[in-house]
This record gives sequence, structure tokens and C-alpha cells, in this order.
Amino acid sequence: MARIVILYESANGFTKSCVERLAREMNYTECTICDLGKEEPQLQQGDVLIVGSPVRRGKLMKKTAAFLKTIENRNAYSVGVFLCCGFADRFEEYRDRLISKAIRERAFCIINFGGTLNPKGKPFWDKLWLFHARSQVVESEIEDGEFTPVLPGMIPENIGQMATFAKKELLARSESR
Repeated sequence: MARIVILYESANGFTKSCVERLAREMNYTECTICDLGKEEPQLQQGDVLIVGSPVRRGKLMKKTAAFLKTIENRNAYSVGVFLCCGFADRFEEYRDRLISKAIRERAFCIINFGGTLNPKGKPFWDKLWLFHARSQVVESEIEDGEFTPVLPGMIPENIGQMATFAKKELLARSESR
């Protein structure tokens, strides 16, 4: 029986909180969650996969990138991909550079769930990079002397959209059997 499998890695807990919200949006319908950083996925032919990763310093996390390579040319699974990207304006560039053309062409959805630029509890070099990244966001929000910084966060409507697409994909796969 086909099911939805959410595979993800989380660097600081933000991606995990997005996955938890995604599972709630789907009402846990035939949904299995697998943290690629801690376990190997147990997949069945016909599963609908949702694969997600934060974008850190312009890269996917290692196990997520490796997993995407292993399923690149395997049509046994329907695939949706989400990125947790604090810079919404760079999402398309990250998507095109980090997700292979083979997966982009067959994915039922590739979307940004948002991101965070919170330096709390991070190692020194991560803090340094995050402070630099935050300063770029803040500078981009200054117009005609007006200052209204908008830092990134979770995008609930995109999570809801992914849940809708995944449920439709699961239903289509179940009906085709």
C-alpha cells in the first residue's frame, strides 16, 4: 500500500518543526517520517516521497543530497522537495543548482518552507556567517530612510500547499493500482 514518506535533515530544529507542521497538515494520512541524519529510510515501491533540507551556506545537508542522488533516476517513487531557505529571493537559484534536472522535471512540487537566521547556540563561524547574512537582509529593507526589517520565518501556506499536492499524488497512485 502506497504511503507518504517525509525524509529530512535538520541542522537546528527549524526543518524538523516544518516537517511536524506538514504531518499535521496531512492529518498524518499514511505518513511516515524519517530523519535522514539519524536513520535509513525503509521505502516501498509506490511511496510518495517528500524530501527536505535546510540550505546552509548555499548547500543541502550531506545525507539529503546523497539520498536525492540515489533516487535521481528511479521512477518507482513520486517525489516532492522542500527547501528551508531563509532567503526567499534566492530560492529559485538554489532549487536549480541543488536539485538535479531529473528530479526537477518529475517532482510534483518543489517549494520553499522559509528559514531562520537565528545565531543563538551556533558555533562561532556559523554565528559570524549568520550575522553577515542578517545584515544583508536588514540593509535590503532600508528604503528612503524607512527601516522595516523583515527577517525570514516559516511559510505556513507553502507547507499547506505541499500537503495538498502530496495527498493528491498519493490518491492518484492508489487509484492507478
